[in-house]
Amino acid sequence: MENLINQENLEDIRVLIENKIADIPGELILFGAIGSLLLSSYLNKTGNKKTASMIGQLSLPIIGIGIAKYKDVLKSQIESFQEPENEVAQ
Repeated sequence: MENLINQENLEDIRVLIENKIADIPGELILFGAIGSLLLSSYLNKTGNKKTASMIGQLSLPIIGIGIAKYKDVLKSQIESFQEPENEVAQ
């Protein structure tokens, strides 16, 4: 069986993932990450330790993606607040 994730396909996979999550707000991604952490802790308490570990490991990249998208939104909002002030001062 051929390994589908190799150096040649890595760029295509990255572009595909970025296109799929482009329309999802950063806040929803962060809420999903928090939900996966809560689900992981619940599964850990009920005795499903392997499943809890797998879901917990998936939540960290989701948090990173959500923070990156949310940071971009905050940066654009800050820039939009600063632009009118510069126009008024001139």
